[in-house]
Amino acid sequence: MTGKIIGIAVCFAAIIARANAQEFGIELNGGWQGMRYSLKGGQAKLLPAGSLGLNYTFRLSDHLGLLTGVTGGVYRTQATLQDGKVFTYGAVDDVGSAFQYRLKFTGYKETQRFIAASIPLLLQYHTGGAGMQFYINGGAKLFIPFNTNSQISAKHADITGYYPDFNVELSDLPQHGFGALDNWETTSTLKIKPAGALSAGAGMIFRLSSGLSLYTGLFVDYGLTNLKDDKDTLPLITYAPKGAKETQANSILNTQYAGRATLLSYGLQIRLSFGHGRVRSVTRLDTASRTQTVVQSQPVVQPTTVPRSDTAASAQTVRPPIAAQSQPAAIPKTKEGSSPALSPEEAAIINEPVVFGIVGEASIPELQQPHLDEIIKLLKQHPNIHLTIIGHYCNGEMTTESKKVGEARAKAVMRYLQKKGIPRNRMTAVSASEGDPSLVSDPAANYQRRRAVFSWE
Repeated sequence: MTGKIIGIAVCFAAIIARANAQEFGIELNGGWQGMRYSLKGGQAKLLPAGSLGLNYTFRLSDHLGLLTGVTGGVYRTQATLQDGKVFTYGAVDDVGSAFQYRLKFTGYKETQRFIAASIPLLLQYHTGGAGMQFYINGGAKLFIPFNTNSQISAKHADITGYYPDFNVELSDLPQHGFGALDNWETTSTLKIKPAGALSAGAGMIFRLSSGLSLYTGLFVDYGLTNLKDDKDTLPLITYAPKGAKETQANSILNTQYAGRATLLSYGLQIRLSFGHGRVRSVTRLDTASRTQTVVQSQPVVQPTTVPRSDTAASAQTVRPPIAAQSQPAAIPKTKEGSSPALSPEEAAIINEPVVFGIVGEASIPELQQPHLDEIIKLLKQHPNIHLTIIGHYCNGEMTTESKKVGEARAKAVMRYLQKKGIPRNRMTAVSASEGDPSLVSDPAANYQRRRAVFSWE
């Protein structure tokens, strides 16, 4: 069994590598998983079980995705029979005489177990924004069962034969297959076939980091087609003329007493997903070169290289020029109408954005703090400058955030500056509007929207 699971996992990984799935996930389900069916003279109930799967999601839009993959699960059902109920079958003994085969049990219990590989095809919707999100999915699954078996036991079993021609019932001829069995235990094989089911789930999404999400929620799989072969009419115990102890048991599911069997499972669902939400340095470098042409046409002050006291901070990342900055190219005027003594190098420092690399992140990244410290020095040197902090957010094909995230980023920068001695009345924190035109020509540069930029007067 272990070899089969490993083989499925290897094949699935190869498919993902070739398909370049947008989100890869490892899923664990736990709850009640088994078959539901009616049983004459008894009852059947689901037992606790679980499943483990690999899946991937193709993003159709910012909020919709198509989820598929493969899952291996264990499904268990327990069937019990009423004590003292008689089950009868027509049979022929070893000398050719027809008789009525009668079976009566006390404490009959049968645990039916099988493993099934399932292939889902689900449409998933999730909300946007930072922090916790919600998801709901629905669709269908194909179940392929294998490794089926039943564990059968009974405290007491009476096996008798009634001969209507002689109006006699034989109950104590063990050498001819009639007698009593105490603490009877045996095994059997289930006969079930592939089936289809409707599937649905809903829950919450927690963004652990860029490109890593935790899905937690509830799921249900409701079978539509019959797992049982309708032609099965086997007896509970096959007559053995050589002795009662030689009898062969059959699963109650494969007898005439069991009705239509459909799959049913429900419980808790946990999925750890790895997606393209992570910002890769290669993408940043490529995007910077591609957006250079766009920036040249914008009326902005081009940043120049400024010596930093902290070389590690200056090498933290490539900061591409940001299009459509709020300030004009010329050095702006102060409130009093005089021109602040800002050199082009100082203006370039303020022009640099504060980049938030992780989706939903609103706290100041540690590597961005030296840049803000330089801005603090400039503000203290030029006390007439009033700073406007504009928080941006991404809303593209790969990732999406709410406008509140942009506002939270702006306020986080303002609090940092205020903590370092800049008066609150010298700063204004706002969020970028939904119509922010920057970088719309390059969806791959969507991560650059996760930033805070400055304008001043």
